[in-house]
Amino acid sequence: MEGTIWSVLPPLVAIVLCFVTKNVLLSLFLGIFTGGLLLNSFNPIAGVGYSLEKIIGSMADEWDAKLLLFNLFMGAGIAFIWRLGGSKALADWARTKIKTKRSASVWAWLLGVIVFFNDYINAAIVGNVTRDIFEQHKISKEKLSYILDSTSAPVATFFISDWIAYQLAMIQNGMDNAGITNVSPLSAFLGSIPFNFYCIFTVLFVGIIAITNWDYGSMLRAEIRAQREGKTSRDGASPMLNVDFELGKPIEKRPMILTFVLPILALIVVSIGGFYYTGAKVGGETLIEKLGNADAATALLWGAFAMTLTGIVIALGFRLMTVAETMRTILEGFKLMLLACAILVLAWSIGTVTKDMNLAGYVVSAVGKNVPFAFVPMIIFVVGMLISFATGTSWGTMAILTPIAIPIAYSITNDAWLSVTVMAGTVFAGAIFGDHCSPISDTTVLASIFSGSDHIDHVNTQLPYAMTCAFVSLIMYLLYGGLKISPFILIPIGIALLIFIAGFLNRVSMRKYA
Repeated sequence: MEGTIWSVLPPLVAIVLCFVTKNVLLSLFLGIFTGGLLLNSFNPIAGVGYSLEKIIGSMADEWDAKLLLFNLFMGAGIAFIWRLGGSKALADWARTKIKTKRSASVWAWLLGVIVFFNDYINAAIVGNVTRDIFEQHKISKEKLSYILDSTSAPVATFFISDWIAYQLAMIQNGMDNAGITNVSPLSAFLGSIPFNFYCIFTVLFVGIIAITNWDYGSMLRAEIRAQREGKTSRDGASPMLNVDFELGKPIEKRPMILTFVLPILALIVVSIGGFYYTGAKVGGETLIEKLGNADAATALLWGAFAMTLTGIVIALGFRLMTVAETMRTILEGFKLMLLACAILVLAWSIGTVTKDMNLAGYVVSAVGKNVPFAFVPMIIFVVGMLISFATGTSWGTMAILTPIAIPIAYSITNDAWLSVTVMAGTVFAGAIFGDHCSPISDTTVLASIFSGSDHIDHVNTQLPYAMTCAFVSLIMYLLYGGLKISPFILIPIGIALLIFIAGFLNRVSMRKYA
């Protein structure tokens, strides 16, 4: 079963059932169980045993365990911000400063671009800062989750973040396999950025939608519901984070903006310090080397713990809560994240199932190597999209495709610089697609968490926008492969095409829904 067409079945079952049943937990478990059946000769008992082992393995993994604790402490920190009146103070401030729906959306987009050093913390910070502002302006949870998701991984892949060292390592692997020695990984990474069409278009498309309000498809329907009915979530939705319901009314004694700012500031400062400290402890001359050696999960855990600790200090220091109320708030914050943690564990588990089934090997072998270079960028991009969407992991997709794509291009063109830069940018673009919009991607789950959106509603409304950016990217890769047009010419063409498509689809959707 491994490495054959059967390897597609577990993620396919999970993804299809997610959309059909709208029950993420059940769908993910059945996807894992399908893999257990295939790998154990359709023995249901052995399949259940295999499924449980994969789930336990995901929870026991040190990296995963730290991220689970990060989520729990983030929940506690959010609970303190809400209960201490920080959210109310922010909403009062927003009434005077952010007066329109457009300005709220643009503010969230710009903040998402600014917080570039880690995709997880991006969603956490931007979500916590903007969630109540969006509620105030009756902007749908689906819209916020789209903005969070589209400015997390796509932004982190460009700048100095905890991603860059991994990407440099993948480029080096690809060059080693191709026998390329005259290109440095850093210069190749910088040269690959203009070819990362999907990430460039995704980030810019958020700005286009935020400025023009040209929503379309299911997102427009969600926005019309929010504006006309005042419902930022649909009836029957299951929000990943429902602060109002879980925590009740905030304390009205002294709602201070500091009760919002200080915990978020603690999260940012301690996380950044944690990145530097854990990286420097391992070693490294340059900032990039230190970032490459950083323990991102530990740094994020420290930041979330500092956020919770700051809430405790404010609650007790200003005598806003008793010790018993403080402890109860922590537990209530943990409860906020239980569903999200369960989904993360199952998403990680199905990722290990696809690895056991050698799904990536099957997809790569099915494509083959005997194709003209004109089609290579387009094919690598599509293969990256398929692998990352099915597995929910961008880093795994990069690890699979980069060592293959660079040698393929080099064997056809014998041009080292072109092969490394074009293929690296293309692989990174395809890998981010799945990280951005697959229902089993951890960053997609985190965007649902910190926006307070129903997870499947987030996926359904975001997918048309992601596919729009992917479609335009596909055209740009085809144009580059066939005509060798500079990416600095292709990017403006792609932006113009995105604006045209958004305006056209908005008019079509308005006639349908409005």
